[in-house]
This record gives sequence, structure tokens and C-alpha cells, in this order.
Amino acid sequence: MPSKLGCGPMAAFVLILLILFLVGSNEAIGYYFSHCGDVELFDCLMRRLEADDEPEAGEAVATGVYEYKGHSVTVTMTIPLSGGGVMGVVSGTCDGKFRGTYGGGQNGSITGAMAGVCSPFFVNIPVSAQFTGTVNKSSNTVPLSFAGRGGGITHEGSMVLTYP
Repeated sequence: MPSKLGCGPMAAFVLILLILFLVGSNEAIGYYFSHCGDVELFDCLMRRLEADDEPEAGEAVATGVYEYKGHSVTVTMTIPLSGGGVMGVVSGTCDGKFRGTYGGGQNGSITGAMAGVCSPFFVNIPVSAQFTGTVNKSSNTVPLSFAGRGGGITHEGSMVLTYP
């Protein structure tokens, strides 16, 4: 008597493809929101990201860690100490980039916005935040306050970045 396989193998194959598509879509969304929030999707996916590891003269790289409900993010910010455009990244449970401005001077104002994704679970959730603070050049600290939102949740907090 001949053995019939039926639709089982084809259904398993389609199920595996569906799972791979969902996982790939989740990763693509995470990559887009953490690296390219202000760039067109096609342009973002087709270009390579360039990263500056070394700060230029007159810039400080300030870092700090923020923890919330057992999840932590590391914030790294490049600040031109004479004032100007601020760039930074967030990594850990959340991934993203932020931009801002620093007015210069002792205890000068620093403001900006962050866009990215957080994945406290398996799914990437688009998030954004606004931050304000000051740069204290005598103690090499950058105290920041922020208001973030994503996935229907809003959160306000503060943290201190330090630089050498």
C-alpha cells in the first residue's frame, strides 16, 4: 500500500517561511527606527552607516547608564564643548540615535530628541524622547531630564552622563 504524505510537509514549510518573515520584519523595523528615523526607508537600507569612534578636538564623549524596571540603556553623547550640534546613541534594551544642541559655556543648556526602538520583549517598539539638561565643565558631568513615549506608555526620568 503506497504511503501518502498529504499537505503536512507543505504546511510545515509555509509555517517556517511565515515565522522567518515575521522575525525578519521585526528586525527590519528595529534597524530602521534605531538608525534611520529621519531618512527614507529605501535610502536607509541601501547605505552603510558611518560611525566616528574618535572625538574631534574640543569634543567630549559623555556616557551614562539608565535603568528602569530591570532594563538598562547606555547613552553615549558627543558634545562640542564650545557649543554646537550634539550627536549620540542609545544602546542596550533600547537602540537609537539622538541629536541636539549645546549652547556652550559653563552650565550651558543642552536640548534634543531621540528616536529608536526598545525591545524589552521579543518585539521592537518604536520610541521617542525629548531631553534637556546642562553641561557642567568643572565636574565633567551632564545632568539630563527626559520625557519618553512608545507603545502607548510615557515615562519621565533623569540621569547623569560623565566624561573624562
